[in-house]
Amino acid sequence: MTTFHRCLRRSLLMLVALAGLSSFAAQAYIVPTQGVTYFRTTTVYQGYSRSTLYFKPTTTSSSKAPLMVMLHYNGGNGEAMAYLTEVQELVRDYGIWVALPDVADGNWHDDPSDTSSIDDVGFLTQLIDDSVARYPVDAKRVSMTGFSDGAMMTLRYACDRPQKIAAAAAVSGVMLKTLVSVCGSPALATPMALINGTADTIVKYTPSKYAIALSAPDSAKHWARINGCPSAPKTTQLPNLSTTDGTTVKLDAWLGCATGNAVEFYTVTNGGHTWPGSPYNLSYQGKTTFDIDGTRTVWEFVKRFTR
Repeated sequence: MTTFHRCLRRSLLMLVALAGLSSFAAQAYIVPTQGVTYFRTTTVYQGYSRSTLYFKPTTTSSSKAPLMVMLHYNGGNGEAMAYLTEVQELVRDYGIWVALPDVADGNWHDDPSDTSSIDDVGFLTQLIDDSVARYPVDAKRVSMTGFSDGAMMTLRYACDRPQKIAAAAAVSGVMLKTLVSVCGSPALATPMALINGTADTIVKYTPSKYAIALSAPDSAKHWARINGCPSAPKTTQLPNLSTTDGTTVKLDAWLGCATGNAVEFYTVTNGGHTWPGSPYNLSYQGKTTFDIDGTRTVWEFVKRFTR
């Protein structure tokens, strides 16, 4: 990576960090949800004490549950991510487990050219392995999702450790060019969903030619190629359920992929750097669509797959 591109990378991370640090993280709290219990664990990895927030069903089941690993945005933490996404409702309604780990030093190390010694890929792998060993979760039904910097980390993890997750989803995230260069043909293809807003000023839908990342459409096409999907997706304009939010949503779905997987790409026209359907986004981060619920859209995609 050139010095010029490193500067661009730092600028992007700074924008994402500012978006997170000035958001609702300070006011976030764990919302009590009937039928849902939470607890925290601490793992020492590479000398860093890493905290993870878990949500689980209060009532135990005789069968092992799916596990969703959810990665927060830059400047946030697991608690703030749960507050933004209201993910406890998935635990209540579907009996899944959710793990929300915190970063070690302020941001996820999603760039393979990053010279930091912090190994987030290794940490997340240990988190998944420990969760499968300690808790009643199904190793074949582990998925990963994230928002903003957490989305970028999700994309990297799907490239580096695809055998650990059955499916993934990235909200307001795109493929870094440094990641593309090492992610042309992963050991396994991962089903992928992406949700991006055309008016996102942090992770741009269509960056300039000097950008360090692919556009959102090209990021989706990259995963379609990895999954051996047909070149042309099926395009559907989704119902405009909220006529007052100033957005509409289009779905490009690649089906019939050679791997048996699928890729879905949701374009939120006029959407900003926001989590769809969440009432807790800040207005200066752009418009929030209420035509889809981001949390349930992610779940409805990843639940279809096992590894």
